[in-house]
Amino acid sequence: MIALHRILKLRDLEIFHVEREGTILSYVVIEDTRKPFTEEDKKLDPLCYMEEEDINAILNVFRISLINDEKLSEEDSLFLKSFFSDFVNNTNLTNFIITEYIQEDLYDHDVNIKFFNKILKDIGSNYIIEEFDEMNWIYLSQD
Repeated sequence: MIALHRILKLRDLEIFHVEREGTILSYVVIEDTRKPFTEEDKKLDPLCYMEEEDINAILNVFRISLINDEKLSEEDSLFLKSFFSDFVNNTNLTNFIITEYIQEDLYDHDVNIKFFNKILKDIGSNYIIEEFDEMNWIYLSQD
């Protein structure tokens, strides 16, 4: 059985962990960059086959990152990509990129803000989660 747990929700960032039979399968980060595709993005498949004009029309890119301590099986990778691609409302102005990352020491850390920031740094995100009073934790999902 697969279980999805959203462990952090901010305005432009959500972090999930996906469990299978009580074991974490993967961490997933969804980041609303509020920016168009970068030049590096444009080199990725299938963007590299698209017309420059069509790519430049997309004004907002969501980055979906699948993070695990070892390479996902093809089946797990396809399942997670398919599942999380439905989280983004595609329009002619909005699109997403899904990338897989391997972080060997992923499960060697306590799950806290420092851990989240390490994941964000390892996936190349510029997002930094600021420290906050844990008494305000409940209000984070309401901004």
